[in-house]
Amino acid sequence: MNAKVEQIYRDSAREETERLGLPEILARRIEDDIVRRRLCRGGVVGSLRDLSERYHAGRASVREAVGLLERRGLGRLRPGPCGGFIVATPSAGVVASELACYLRLAGTAPHQLMDARVLVDSTAAEIFAEIKSGGSEYSREGGPVISLFARCLDELTIELLEKLSPGHTVEGDGLRRVLEVSPSERLARDVTAFHLRLGELLNQLPARVPPLKQETSPRNQYRTLATLVASKLAVEIQSNLTAGQKLGSEWDLCDRFSVSRTTLRQAIRQLQDSGLVESRRGRGNGLLVRDIRVTGSVRLVLAYLIGQQMDPRAAGTLLFRINRHIPALAVHRATPKQRRELGELLATASLSDPMERIDLLRLVQRVSQLADSPLIDLFSRCLAAYEARFHPALAERLPVRFQADYFDMVRLLLDHAQTDGAFDLEWAKVRSEQVMLAMAVQRPI
Repeated sequence: MNAKVEQIYRDSAREETERLGLPEILARRIEDDIVRRRLCRGGVVGSLRDLSERYHAGRASVREAVGLLERRGLGRLRPGPCGGFIVATPSAGVVASELACYLRLAGTAPHQLMDARVLVDSTAAEIFAEIKSGGSEYSREGGPVISLFARCLDELTIELLEKLSPGHTVEGDGLRRVLEVSPSERLARDVTAFHLRLGELLNQLPARVPPLKQETSPRNQYRTLATLVASKLAVEIQSNLTAGQKLGSEWDLCDRFSVSRTTLRQAIRQLQDSGLVESRRGRGNGLLVRDIRVTGSVRLVLAYLIGQQMDPRAAGTLLFRINRHIPALAVHRATPKQRRELGELLATASLSDPMERIDLLRLVQRVSQLADSPLIDLFSRCLAAYEARFHPALAERLPVRFQADYFDMVRLLLDHAQTDGAFDLEWAKVRSEQVMLAMAVQRPI
């Protein structure tokens, strides 16, 4: 991968290269091979011996790399002379549930969930209508991904609403029910009505809801025993432990959760993926607690996108669509000092022509941070990382004129925030949406 594109990928996934072990590096190379060879479900990547020779690595490291991909649902190791690593399609239910688990531990405020629902649900309704009417290829490819994000939000929505009333649901399965029963011509109206009802309910919750300390969702059908053990350990870590502390021995943990050592190690691997624990070898070391990080969730979604064989250009288009309101929210929620900093970043990004994409990425990520929409930020990082991994054109410098509409829109919002009177958020959302959706269609890649 080109060094500039690698930097975009690392910044999007928040991947710390100095912490990458050989198994993770090999897992990435196997993923790259699956995409390059366009291997579908059931395709054989190779036996452990083949992979060991192909990547010039020991068989133990290759086996561990394959284990990482098995955990993410991208394949399974079939024994025997005709066996090897077989490509699979990750389960949307499992991935959505684990995304929700990460966001649950990180803590989600009602307004953050509502922001994400409006953006994801509106995009899902548009894509669903486009597919019904025989829309573009990008709409068909974006369908499974936007549905994945919506399922994650459904789980979080139900859990938050259960704080108001145990057993509370939002019309069964939320948005999916609206999409199934609404004719295409009424989709936008029905989704808006769904949001109004949901907003009224979420407004009854406190502004900051603490991270959930226990499993409250009854929908555990997508969770394996290892995932449930990982979830319980994660809650314990978040509640009682701090970074640098040690977990108990493997045998102690096996006894406590009444599971085999194999199941426990699968659970620990999940915690390592999410960044909650780190394994250090050597005397006096072992499993150490770390702060939660997003990298594991991004890797999980990347495996899902690889399994779907999603066109990277479709990922880029979807990225613009789900971020349609983010610039408006960023300027609205930023302090005067933060707006000045944003203006300086904007000037820096547009100084050189052609511009470096990494400069644009830093501007966009700062906008996302100011918008205080961590759910959309997570979804966006997954799409941006996938596009960076598998779209070689991102190595090219970008003429400033291709981003002129975005720059002009952000400047307009910043100027509007400087005028007397309250910031008109609805007006700002309309302006932001017009530009972002137009760029989604005309994306210069």
